[in-house]
Formats: sequence, structure tokens, C-alpha cells
Amino acid sequence: MPPPQEPSPDNDLAQHVTSASAAAVWGADAIQSSREETDAMAFDDDDDNHDDDAAGDEHILLQPSSDGHSEQGHSGGLTRRQAWNLYLSHALSTWNARGYEFGAVLFTAAAYPGTLVAASARMIIIYFAMIVFSSSIGNWVDRSPSRLRTLLTTIVCNRGSVVVGSLFWMLILSQRDLLLGEDAGSHDAKNSDQDLFFSLPTNGTLKAIGFALAICCGIAERLSASGNLLSMERDWVPTVAARPSRANTATGPGNNDAVAGAYDLTHLNAVMRRIDLVCKLFSPIALSLVISLSGSTRAGVVFTALTSAACVPVEIVSARSVWSGSRALQEPKEHHVVAPQTTTTSQSVAPHPPPLSLRQRIIVQLRAYPRDVAMYLSSPSAVWLPSLALALLHFNMLTWRATFITYLLAVGYPLGTITAARTAGSLFEISSTVITPRLVVRLGRTASEGHGHGHRHRRSGGGGGHAGDDDGAGQGLLHSVEDGGASGDFEEEDIIDRQTLTGLQRVGLWGITWQVANTIPVVLAIWIITADLAPNPPASDSPTLTTTTTTTRSISNSVILFTFLSLSRLGVWVFDLTTQQLTQTLVPSRNRSSFAGVEASVTNIFELAGALASIAFPSPRQYPHLATASLAACALSWALYAGWVRRRRGHLVHLDRVVPGGDCLKMMKERGR
Repeated sequence: MPPPQEPSPDNDLAQHVTSASAAAVWGADAIQSSREETDAMAFDDDDDNHDDDAAGDEHILLQPSSDGHSEQGHSGGLTRRQAWNLYLSHALSTWNARGYEFGAVLFTAAAYPGTLVAASARMIIIYFAMIVFSSSIGNWVDRSPSRLRTLLTTIVCNRGSVVVGSLFWMLILSQRDLLLGEDAGSHDAKNSDQDLFFSLPTNGTLKAIGFALAICCGIAERLSASGNLLSMERDWVPTVAARPSRANTATGPGNNDAVAGAYDLTHLNAVMRRIDLVCKLFSPIALSLVISLSGSTRAGVVFTALTSAACVPVEIVSARSVWSGSRALQEPKEHHVVAPQTTTTSQSVAPHPPPLSLRQRIIVQLRAYPRDVAMYLSSPSAVWLPSLALALLHFNMLTWRATFITYLLAVGYPLGTITAARTAGSLFEISSTVITPRLVVRLGRTASEGHGHGHRHRRSGGGGGHAGDDDGAGQGLLHSVEDGGASGDFEEEDIIDRQTLTGLQRVGLWGITWQVANTIPVVLAIWIITADLAPNPPASDSPTLTTTTTTTRSISNSVILFTFLSLSRLGVWVFDLTTQQLTQTLVPSRNRSSFAGVEASVTNIFELAGALASIAFPSPRQYPHLATASLAACALSWALYAGWVRRRRGHLVHLDRVVPGGDCLKMMKERGR
């Protein structure tokens, strides 16, 4: 056999392979928990009867192959080298995406100084494009047979759009009026006019055309970055994630062999999100340093273009390294259609469609939008509810977005204080990627210690309600012993996977509850700080605002504001990580990226709603109303997720542990059944 090669378009769907590649794996670093800790858990999961009813239609991504073992059992999971190559490819993509996202804001501000109209228009256009096309991007990722070609396409398109967009930004920022304004602080007008490097005459029409083209490149950059993220997080990571067992969940990342416990889905998700948050913090800082040290925004444009172009070869090599070492990634994805007019349950592979033009592809994808939305709303286990709850949080304006920073500057906070508070919040966000995997293991195990054996006997052999979805969200737990595996192996997998599902649901509920609880003091502090604002004395002609109790605010209200705001960021990202893994594992593999594409569309709807609300309430005195609306959005998100957990588990809080006399209430409830 020749070495592994990327599947060609002519034979991508030429053969029917066995089940879709291995699946997502659950669990992270094993942590032994005590029963005393269980007594402190308010959100528990020991309602056996209701849990059994709900378990029948829970999709858990542990899919066996034809011989009864998972595909990941063939490939052995990720080695350390493969994992680091995966991290490297994701880090470079995220670094460039975060850098250009921040840089485009700076470039727009430099091109149109003194107004927010251009920045607002640019963001609204991009949000609208993401709403329309995100589901099409997810659908394309799902239907592309070659995982490697899909990922490389997103990389090349993303970097190409950044380089071309940087060219337009360079032409815009090279107009003479902008250059003279940039150099006014350090040179007199005459010397500046003589020393300008590559200056263009001022032309409003050409500037507007260049700005429109830069926006088009920005749309292409955001869509390709979204495709890259969907391909990596919803396709590659669940496919290569190792499969845990009770024997290897204690395995640490230091194992150089095929690591089954260290590179499972929970661990990979946490590391990938940690990379994203670190890049979110340091990539804008690097760009800001370049602009500050050079004294020119154009230097930032050149830096952005060069880093984007230089990273492409490294990303391609690292991605190919992971792909060439994984049999699961090399297998082409199948398109299954049920054969018509047959009484059997066999499935045939759809024929390869004829090539379409770009215009035809766009039309086909747009027509598929209602179908994708219907798929989203009919997802297994109603997992769209946690997804919607997470998307709703993007309306929250109590985050470090431009509107909140503008408010803080308007009420008198210095930029240094804002930067320090934002850095502290980023550290809490990064810490969530360390805390979440451990909490998932801890809360999942403590919840099932008392009834895990009962599940073992009840679940050892059923076919499940989704046995027909052979490439769905794996039925590894629901296959009987006749499938070829040992009975003890499947019983053990059943226990571990249900522990992780329980842990994800409980940790997610803790995360969103933590955020809501810490957002309340933030909103109260904003109301108090804004109430302390007063117009300048009548003798002053300045329309700016000043504060009457600066000392009191800085000592008390400021501490409350920034402390609880940072704490709330921890809850946000804990909830984000758990919800991401729930959607990775409860959505069938063939629809995973399409589901995520619709999720991205919904997310951008709330992003756009937040931007429009900021435009509708532009005054700093009106910001408390936006803060209250943000709290309401967080509370609604909590209600959606809590309702979903309540429906799946049968309860949220164990009254016997948090309320005096709760044991009696529990006994009455049991008798009522």
C-alpha cells in the first residue's frame, strides 16, 4: 500500500466505509472525589428512574466499528506529537483571526477618525453576512468528504482574505490627509508633507470604494475563520479524541504512547479553548505594540499581512502531520441516503453530484437554510436549548467589547485601570479551561457513585431508540454483546460515559448560575456609578460628564464592578466549554458542523441585537438600561438551560441536602411515584 494520500474528488464517495470515525471521548484528568464532597453538591443527579427514561434517547459519541471496537481503538488516539501539531495549527489560526479582528477596528478608527459610524456600519454588515452564510459554511464542512482539504481550504482562504484586505487598508491609510493627521503630534505640517512615505492624494470616492472592498475581505475572513473553527472543533477534534476507560482516565499528558486518557474530548476541548483565550489576550497586545513603537497604523497593517502569510506553510505542515497519522481522519466522510422502495434498513451512498458554479453553490446553500434550521431545532435530546442559551449570552454588553470600554472611559476610568481589569478578566477566562475538565470528572463520578451499578444492569444490551443512525452520535453504549465486544468493556464504557454526561450537565448549570449571580452586583454598581455622574459646572462649555463622588466610587463601587465582572467571566467560559461538548456529543456526526453553523448564525443574531441596542442607547447615562437588559439575557439563558437539565434529569436541586427536612420531602416524592 502506498503512503496515505489525500482522497481525490473522483473517488471520495466511491466506496462505502464502515461507521464514521471515532468519536468523542469523555473525561479528563481523573480526580478522586470523596463522599463528603457529594453532600455539598446542590445540583446532583441520582434520580435513577427519571435518568433511565431520559438515557434511552441520549446520543453519546462512542461509536463502535464493525468488529465491535471503536475506530479510535484502531488508531490508538493521539500521540503527544500529533496533539502538539494539532494545537500548533489551531494556535496559528486563532492568533491571526484574533489579530485581524482587533486590527480591523483600529484600521477603521484610523481611516475615519472622530466618528463611530464607519465602525458600526462595518460590524453590522459583517454580522448580517455571518447570520446569512454561517449555516452554509457548516453544511459545507459536513458534506466535504476530505477533512484535510476542507481545513486547508479554510486556512488558505482566511490568509488570502487578510492579505488582500490589508492591501486595501494600506491604500486607504496612505491618503495624505490621514498621514498628516497621524504625524501631527511629532512633526510640523511642512516637514510631514515632505517626509511622507508612499502617500496618495486625498480622494473620498476611492476611500469609500477601498473601504467597501475591505469590508468584503472582512466578510470572507470571518466566514473562513468560522469554517476553520467548525472544521477543527466539530470535525477533527471529535474524530481524533481518544476513548477513556476506568483504567486509563488517570493517564496524564506526559505519556508518550498512544494516550487514551490525556487526549480525550474534554481535555482537547479545554486546551483548544485555552489557546483561543490566550491568543485573544496577547494577539491584540502584539499588534498594539507594533503600532505604538512604530508610531504608524500602516505598520500594523504590514505586520498583520506578513504574519498571516508566514503562518500558512506551518499550519499546512502541522495539519498534514496530524492527518497522515490518523486513519480516522483519512477516511472520507459519507453521505447516506435511504434507498427508496425497499423494506430493508440498508443505506446506499449518494452519487457524486455534478460540479456547480460558485453562483449555483451559493444559491443551493441559501435554499438549504430552512432545512438547516429545522435540523437545528429537531436535534437529538433537544440539545438546541443549551446551544440557544449559550448564543443568548452574546447579547450581554457587560463584557469587554467596545461599547463597555467606551462607557468606562466616559465615566472617568483611566485606560490603565481598564487594561488591568481586562487582563484580570482574561486570567479568569483562561483558568476556566483548567477548572472545567476536573469539575466534569469530579461531579460526574460523585453523582454516580451511589447508583452506577444499577445502570450497568439496566443498560447492558438495549438497542436504544437510535440504533438506525449508524453514523450518528455513536451508539457504543447501546450495542449488545453480540456486536463483538466484551460485556465488561461495554458496561464500563456505559458507566464512564454517563458519568461524563452527568458531569457536563451539572458543571454547565453551575457555570451559568455562577455568571448570573456575579452579574447582579455588576449591574447594581453600574447604576450607582452612573447615578453619581453630574454635568460639568455651568461655566464650562464642555459637554463631557464628571463624577461627584470619585473617591467613594473608586474605592467601593469600582472594586465591586471589576471584581464581580472578572468572576462572571469564569462562569461564562465554564458554561461555554460544557455546552460545546454537549453539542459535539449529542448531535449526530453527519450533522455536527451544520448544527454549529446554525448556532453561529443564532449567535450573530444576538451580537447584532447588542450592537443595535448600543446604537439605540448611545449615552453613558443610558448604559444602566443596557446593563439591566444584559442581566435579563443572562437570566433567560439560565432559565433555558435549567429547564433543559430539569427535563433530562428530573430535578435541579436536592432539597434533602439544602433544606431542613428535605429528607421528608424526598420520601413523599418517592411515595407519590
